Amino acid sequence: MSRIVLATESSGFEQRMRRLLGTASQNGGLDRFSGDLRREDIERVVVDLTKDNPEVIAIGPGVAAERALDVASLIDRDRPEISVVVVADPSPDMWERALRAGVRDVVAPDAPEKELRAVFERAAQTASRRRSNLVEDVEPITAHGKVLTVLAPKGGSGKTALAVNLAVGLAERAPGRVAIVDLDLLFGDVTNAMLLRPEHSIGDAVDAGRFDLTMLKVFLTPRRGTLFALCAPDSPAVGEEVTEATVVRALDLLRREFDYVVVDTAAGLTEITLATIEMSDELLLICDMSVSGVRGMRKVVDALDNLELNAPRRFIVNRADSKVGLTLTDVEATVGMRVDARIPSSRMVPRSMNEGVPILEASPRAPVSRSIWDIVDLYADRPNDETQAAGGFRRRRRQG
Repeated sequence: MSRIVLATESSGFEQRMRRLLGTASQNGGLDRFSGDLRREDIERVVVDLTKDNPEVIAIGPGVAAERALDVASLIDRDRPEISVVVVADPSPDMWERALRAGVRDVVAPDAPEKELRAVFERAAQTASRRRSNLVEDVEPITAHGKVLTVLAPKGGSGKTALAVNLAVGLAERAPGRVAIVDLDLLFGDVTNAMLLRPEHSIGDAVDAGRFDLTMLKVFLTPRRGTLFALCAPDSPAVGEEVTEATVVRALDLLRREFDYVVVDTAAGLTEITLATIEMSDELLLICDMSVSGVRGMRKVVDALDNLELNAPRRFIVNRADSKVGLTLTDVEATVGMRVDARIPSSRMVPRSMNEGVPILEASPRAPVSRSIWDIVDLYADRPNDETQAAGGFRRRRRQG
């Protein structure tokens, strides 16, 4: 018989199942779930239940019906290839609720051995068919949201400020449909810039193997219910353990779930960043007006060309009004790209970063905020009632 995970409070039923499997003609095994099904974080419960990819999960006896069905419903939503059997009194009311939750079968804990074996064999057969269908039908999904990756040749260019405010602006236009990923794995600052207190980071995916969407959702940190962040690890040592494969898997899952995935990267072109670029729908290249920043950007552009990484690019100049002996014409000539957007200098930006309140929220009428909204407008449709006559300030329509 195919491997089963048994989530029960009854050691007697566990022993009965082990005796049943011992006499079954098929090879397989049974694992008892050692976690707490009553734990408040139900998504984490489902991740723990499904982490070893069982074919059948049996819930009960000894588990409250509401909790069993809530867990079953979440498994059916995110891991439909796994069959769920509820071990409880198969009353008409239980059957009706179980079917709505996607449960494969309901069986009494004292059911005859023949019936019990038949229930689990049918559940295993259904799981096998579902897995075959998923391989054929689900994996080739091509429709996805946009991955927007922010790149800078050096630190201090305004990369994180742009990434954070772009994500916040997109989340106002598309609440709940935006994620931001901090791939500055050693010194990422997205958490501070948004005043987040994450319980998890992308570092948790290192030990998760080929993690799925349910597990990834557990790793996300919500912000005001409209934006979700996959944060960098607190420890640089953990950040060094994050692989390109982990990053590619995370971005692939996120773009299937969200309309926009904004990625903040480490300065320069690391191996992780190159893997991210290959996953990106568009690159936002940002530098300031310093000679080192402009020359560094030219090196980035040349490297992308030499590696034939041809994702569409937009060139953004930060502190574009700085009087440092360079003109925007000089910058365009050196980098070899036309400037798509200009962000003016503002002392409010570093202050907003220190306070953890993005500038779009801290000072929405400031010129720097208007310039960032222009960048948001490149990707998200403007609300119909957004424009005010005074100063061109945009009044965003509340959604959701």
